[in-house]
Amino acid sequence: MHRTLFLLGGTGFVGHETIIQALQAEWQVKTLTRSEEGAKKMRQMGAQPVMGDIYHSQAWIAETRGATALIDLTQAKLPRRITRSAMKSLSTQRQAMTRSLLDAFKSLSAQERPIFFSISSADDLEPDAHGVLSQDSRPSTKPHGFGYIGVPVRKLVEASGLDTTYIYLGSLVYGPGKLFADIFVTGLKKGSAHVVGKGTNRPSLVHVTDAARAIVHLAGLPRNALVDHQFIVMDGAGTSQRELLNETAMYMGVKKPPTIPAWLAALIVGPIAVETILLDARVDNSSLQETGFHFLYPSSREGVPPTLTELGYAPAHVKLA
Repeated sequence: MHRTLFLLGGTGFVGHETIIQALQAEWQVKTLTRSEEGAKKMRQMGAQPVMGDIYHSQAWIAETRGATALIDLTQAKLPRRITRSAMKSLSTQRQAMTRSLLDAFKSLSAQERPIFFSISSADDLEPDAHGVLSQDSRPSTKPHGFGYIGVPVRKLVEASGLDTTYIYLGSLVYGPGKLFADIFVTGLKKGSAHVVGKGTNRPSLVHVTDAARAIVHLAGLPRNALVDHQFIVMDGAGTSQRELLNETAMYMGVKKPPTIPAWLAALIVGPIAVETILLDARVDNSSLQETGFHFLYPSSREGVPPTLTELGYAPAHVKLA
């Protein structure tokens, strides 16, 4: 019998790759879609579109019956400059989406409900006394970056009492998509990319393919191995911000980027984006690897070259120390 995943946010960067990985692993995939154009794209990929809007979840929630997991990858559209007032508005929108979804989900009987996959980013979590993010990390009491969205959403999910697993992706999910292509690759090519601050901080990273593979892998585990568990989907290599940018520049055969003060970067892209860029934490992803998962790209050194190839660049042959 075919297993089924129901995706919210299937047209997004991580969602699109999750569909690809799920179909390759022979899952049936349903995706919530607002437009006929989006539905056509889903059909072309091999997924089954379900027309609907997350703000009106009662109209489509019955379609999740019998699925193994309901995977929440929804994300509000971000402005070019993310101010604190903009983040407050985004957080309000995201919480409204979550309330609608959880209320509709509760209308199903416990036996009909798939497990809920609550997916967010490293920004939400508080490192321990040693600066480590792990399966035991709790949501931050003083949110920063995109934690202003993720932390209150997690509180809503926890309060719902639904069977949930919590998955935290890196603060930067990189790969052949818009963010990495526009901000990093194009920026380095044009000379507009910068290292923010000292650049010694270690932003948590994961290649989009590994992020999607991990989600699909976890969906295939027994329910009791998932409910109320937390998984860290980050490569754990400890690559610094400066190393990531400098090495990407070397692979591209372009100049290393200059440094920009954090305060100046905040004026350009907004303080919330800078807080995310400057995230510094070590990563313990053992709870994920103990389930049998392995990373195709255990660090950006393995992940960036194929990403550049997919984006149409021929990575320069360089020897890294």
